[in-house]
Amino acid sequence: MFKLGMSLVFGVISALIIVLTGLSSEARLTTVLLRSLIGFLLTGALVWLVTLILETKDIVGFDKNLELIEEMEKEEPKSPEEYEAEDAAAAAEAETQSAEEEQEHEQAEFKPLGSEDLRHMEAPSQN
Repeated sequence: MFKLGMSLVFGVISALIIVLTGLSSEARLTTVLLRSLIGFLLTGALVWLVTLILETKDIVGFDKNLELIEEMEKEEPKSPEEYEAEDAAAAAEAETQSAEEEQEHEQAEFKPLGSEDLRHMEAPSQN
């Protein structure tokens, strides 16, 4: 559906541009209308073909969002017990991670930086 809509929009835009340029060049009305019809059909077909190729090569998926919505509707909703179990597991994992981080901080010894630990640079001699 998206491919058809996109090709129609581009076709209408190209037809309007052809009509405007044809009328500004003072061409006959039948010539302008025929050219705009041909431009509409060719542009629509070209845009439809390009979108079809892009979708088959999986470069761009225009209609994939619609498929994802349908998949989400098919999933069964979770019960409150399942949500509580997931929350409890996440909380337990967070507690173990924080305990490990505290142990690592306790094991690391802090030594303040003293003047003997600094490297002193000598000024270059001027010749």
